[in-house]
Amino acid sequence: MLPEPAIASLLAHPAVTALVLDQAPPPGLALGAMEGRLGQFQRADYTWQVPARRGARDLLYIGDCAGLTARMIRIALTRGFLNLTCWRVDDWHRRPLLLLAGYKVLSFVQSLPARGVRGADAGAQVLLGAERYLRYVETHQRRRFARLLGDATAALRIPLQQIVHARILFVCPTLCAGGAERQIVNTALGLRQQGIADLTILVSNLRGRPGNDFFYHQLVAAGIEVRELGGPASSIDAWRDAIDPAVKALLRRLARVLRGLPADLQQEITNLYLAIHALRPAIVHAWLDYSNVRAGLAAVLAGVPRLILSGRNVSPIHFDYIYQPWYRPAYQALLGSPQTVFINNSRAGAADYAAWLGLPPREIGVIRNGVDHAAITRPAQAAIAAHRHALGFPAAALVIGGMFRLSEEKRPLLWLEVVARVLAARAGTHGCLYGQGPLAEALNARIHSFPESGRVRLMAPTADARLALAACDLLLLTSAWEGTPNVLLEAQALGVPVVACGGGGTAESMADGETGLYLTESDPDPIATTVVRLLDDADRRRRLGQAGPRFVAEQFGMARMIDETIAAYAVVSTSATAKLWSAAPDS
Repeated sequence: MLPEPAIASLLAHPAVTALVLDQAPPPGLALGAMEGRLGQFQRADYTWQVPARRGARDLLYIGDCAGLTARMIRIALTRGFLNLTCWRVDDWHRRPLLLLAGYKVLSFVQSLPARGVRGADAGAQVLLGAERYLRYVETHQRRRFARLLGDATAALRIPLQQIVHARILFVCPTLCAGGAERQIVNTALGLRQQGIADLTILVSNLRGRPGNDFFYHQLVAAGIEVRELGGPASSIDAWRDAIDPAVKALLRRLARVLRGLPADLQQEITNLYLAIHALRPAIVHAWLDYSNVRAGLAAVLAGVPRLILSGRNVSPIHFDYIYQPWYRPAYQALLGSPQTVFINNSRAGAADYAAWLGLPPREIGVIRNGVDHAAITRPAQAAIAAHRHALGFPAAALVIGGMFRLSEEKRPLLWLEVVARVLAARAGTHGCLYGQGPLAEALNARIHSFPESGRVRLMAPTADARLALAACDLLLLTSAWEGTPNVLLEAQALGVPVVACGGGGTAESMADGETGLYLTESDPDPIATTVVRLLDDADRRRRLGQAGPRFVAEQFGMARMIDETIAAYAVVSTSATAKLWSAAPDS
């Protein structure tokens, strides 16, 4: 939230004709005649109240464009607005609303096959016709990206003799409290234990939002360098680069190659390219779709010998808040470069990406997540009892746990509906969910509407996930899609039985009937029935819990994950040193 003086200053500026805040305005804000120019995001309904300003064409939103819904875009368009500018702590992004609406339509159309819609439906015929047109547009975009990478001259590539052949660069969007980010940490720590010390993590948005730096201090404490891309700490370096004649010449060449791409994408690729050019790594390992395509394009332009693209879930077509229409052609162009290796953390995720990209499944490697058993040991019973007492749970209570981001694909409201049914059926049961995200307020409101609301706790992410999970009698996960859910692995490693449903790699992350129970349906009633039966059967819970640690150790060990990652890097490792080798890309 912007401070009060900044909001007042914006409203006083003649160019700001309409402003929407993501929270209620500060109580002391004197609006006066400016009140008609101010709107507010309504979290309970996940929509917004937009000012009715005749003649205004630009809407300024103090929030995150990534969270825009189709309904919000429609409201703004019907009020006559043409452009939306979003504030993200230290930068601004301006986009045409019609383009944002087109992204939503494209995402919906391309998700139809995944939703089971077929051409037999009359309405679907129109949409599938639109899909054919959009595929034509994608073909044009794919050719553009292929030309972009093909036009990369030797002047843009780092000379092979200047590559630091023991240097790895990770690139990721944030270090928030998520499963993908946990695996970034695990991989970085595991590589360091193998003697690979020259590792830097470049984060696109480390300080932009509270919680984005959740894992930062753990990495720094381990001696791993973490940098923010284009953050405040780099402003002096950026200014120095801007007046360096050699850098200015490089930027002019890069601008010619990137011409025609969206302006914000050009800027992000440029920032990443400069960071890669300065570090000169032998390997760029990008994580998640956002960084895969942006850092991937920058790495190929810079001539990095090895590029790893790491998918951590199913393809982005399933997540309209992530998806961009140019993702598929960008991925396809990158996979045409000889230095690119694409990996995923589940067989289901790899197969989904392969189908989306039109690839044989074998083209995408699978490296399953790794869990550090030395770091995940069950806490002492006294510590668990004290934690439960601090949360207000009676000593004899049965606790259903959850730990995930409060966003649409995780289906927190389904989790809550299941827990509410269980709580209504079993008086001695409680629910505890750890997480944060865009659905937090809606979830809170729903909790307070239940008669059993006093037996449900909604907690912020915790740094001691081990203790929080061990305090549960059962872990429930209801995500629509997952890659390899770390919370399932960690709960099983701690001896906590799990109940889960949903697609992607969830079913691969547990042994159904041995360490937990997997359901194919997503209706709260059968899930609640399964949970009640398991809570009523202490012997079965104990057997499932006892089998969990061995299953995770055998299938999701850290050593195996690090060995497979090193193989993907083409690394020859000894106990004293690590030598990275790779053929130079064709020039």
